[in-house]
Amino acid sequence: MMEKRRFFVSQGVLLAVLMAATSCGSSSSGTTTTTTDTSSTVPSDIVVSSPTASTSGSTSITVKSVTKAGKPGDADADDYASKREALQTLIAGSGECSFTLEIPTITDVNCYGPNIDFVVHPNATQPDGNTTDDGMEDDDGFLPGGDTGIWNPTQGTQACAAAKMNELVGKVASKVDNMISIFGAMACAGKKAGVALPAAGAEVDLTSAFNDNVTIGNLTISSAKLSRLANDGDGNTVYQSTIEMSITVGQSTQTGKIVLKHIPTTSDNSTYKGKVLMSMSNATNSVNCTMAGGNTGLTDAGSILYEKTSSTAVKYELNFASFCGTSYDVSNGLDPTDKVSSSNKDGWADNWNYGLFSLNPTNGVGSVAYAWQAGSADQRTRVLDVATTADSDGAVSGDAYFGFGPDIATSAGRGTINGFVCNWAGPSGAISLMDRSSAGQQLAQHQAISRASGASEFTATNSEIRYAITNSCNADAGGSFTYQAVADQQSKTPLNMANDRTSTASAVTNNLVDLSAVTFTKPTAPSDV
Repeated sequence: MMEKRRFFVSQGVLLAVLMAATSCGSSSSGTTTTTTDTSSTVPSDIVVSSPTASTSGSTSITVKSVTKAGKPGDADADDYASKREALQTLIAGSGECSFTLEIPTITDVNCYGPNIDFVVHPNATQPDGNTTDDGMEDDDGFLPGGDTGIWNPTQGTQACAAAKMNELVGKVASKVDNMISIFGAMACAGKKAGVALPAAGAEVDLTSAFNDNVTIGNLTISSAKLSRLANDGDGNTVYQSTIEMSITVGQSTQTGKIVLKHIPTTSDNSTYKGKVLMSMSNATNSVNCTMAGGNTGLTDAGSILYEKTSSTAVKYELNFASFCGTSYDVSNGLDPTDKVSSSNKDGWADNWNYGLFSLNPTNGVGSVAYAWQAGSADQRTRVLDVATTADSDGAVSGDAYFGFGPDIATSAGRGTINGFVCNWAGPSGAISLMDRSSAGQQLAQHQAISRASGASEFTATNSEIRYAITNSCNADAGGSFTYQAVADQQSKTPLNMANDRTSTASAVTNNLVDLSAVTFTKPTAPSDV
């Protein structure tokens, strides 16, 4: 199946603008305390960055967290340390609380999952023997992008696995960083204004303050509230902010909601846990919902569960997906087993993205398990797992693995590789079967990666990525079976990549690694709140 990637840009913009504005409000209701240290309501280390991101000297929240450069591999892409420093500077309130809100354009890397043109496929059931792609029978054809894994060791000079992880994380980082950074702006503005926090069981209603002081075209705030809930079972303070809104885009009106629940686990907020829930509904966009028997309209929803347990340990779990209909309630979180069907019309239909991060806040290294599934009927995830470590002089090294994982609804294996499907969409491949859940071969692609001290990007020191697009992952010498990466189906302009087979003089024997040789360990998820 072609990989379909949709990202709800309007949500990030709306929520960011909204939260920045509400932090400056002054009207309130309910009982309040005299506490004004609003930094305790914000997680100061939760910035989303790939462990393979290029390093940068910039710590501008405007540049690094919101308007960051868009192409993986750029020297000024977002590393964890720069983004974290920028967020903490914002929360401290020593400078201005405002910053520019934009959503970056993240370019797909072509070293991963390019379009593949092939002729005389050996798994074809109706070969015609024609050695040109005549479009007849099933031995000549075209594989759509997204399912062929790492096809070239590098993207420019950068390791392909690093570039792909940067792309994947970059596409969700803009959403997450906008949310967290804007709560940082709220803390900053709250400090400057001396706004009192609510006491336990009370809330501050900022709806009127927002509407009285801020005008944003086409945006309507129906509710903006900051509350303090009852302490948790360990006696920790629990803060919650809830925003509800609507925006008119063209001829359609979209409605949105964001909820931040933050729990400091130490008095100085140096350790904490919490969750962000968000949604944006669009009545005129249904994608695959109608075809699957679901409700019309669409709700893009996401959650960020986070926890910092020490100065060197922070982890967060991300989930984003598109649900059918406009009434989906994000308050109860996201459930990947909640799939759309004729009997479940408001389930999810498209583009589930899952990321589990375990990082060292002091240097940004650690482990990331990332899985994505284009459609709820896919039955398989694409998985990229990366782990990095740093030595004493600042050099970073690690390993990256790509393969296929179980259905996103399978909680135990989510984010782990359980096989490699070398022929997903070709003749007699996985996509041609009613049951797409087969693990394929017990193999995975692997790249050893490193970044020298002072260098800006990761390079590949070893690549085990070669395979043939057949059910066995291999191809015999002789015959006429060839395949190559091309720019598109119409022009078929060759991209000249390492996994291409343009001559049949030699056999193709895969050099993928056995699953038993995979050294990656999936991080443990944060505690739910």
